[in-house]
Amino acid sequence: MSDPEKQCGECSLCCKVMGIPELRKPKDTSCVHIVPHRGCDIYGERPQSCRNFVCHWLVNSAVSDAWKPSTCHMVIEAKQRSMVIHVDPDFAEAWRSEPYFSEIKAMAKAGLDKGAMTLVIEKLRTIVILPEDVIDLGLLGPNARIAMTPLRTPSGIRWQPHVVK
Repeated sequence: MSDPEKQCGECSLCCKVMGIPELRKPKDTSCVHIVPHRGCDIYGERPQSCRNFVCHWLVNSAVSDAWKPSTCHMVIEAKQRSMVIHVDPDFAEAWRSEPYFSEIKAMAKAGLDKGAMTLVIEKLRTIVILPEDVIDLGLLGPNARIAMTPLRTPSGIRWQPHVVK
């Protein structure tokens, strides 16, 4: 599903919203190696965590141009068991606006159907998105894990997230 037409161009939001352990760069702070409108100054020698990161908008042709990180102020990271949406802290409410919020809810439903969860990381807070609910788990430690427990209700299965330490 890679899209050869999509390019980072002027976008370097991943270099802000993602942490880079090798550089001791915390999440939600701009990397010192970013040159505005040019990109990474150390691209050829960038750390392994940068090399490993894959922008879901960039590689998935099904993701519309509205989701280009420099446009929507969010970076989508597809992981094995989750879809993580990292929100630019300068635009913390961006994920709650349309068309994004409806699409995030649809992602959550599709993910749950496949056993994956959808998370929004907003100003270091972890928010679980469910088709019928939004659950703010707050600030989680580096070793915290999120588990989903199915609850049977008269209207069907409802998922309940909880933190496992």
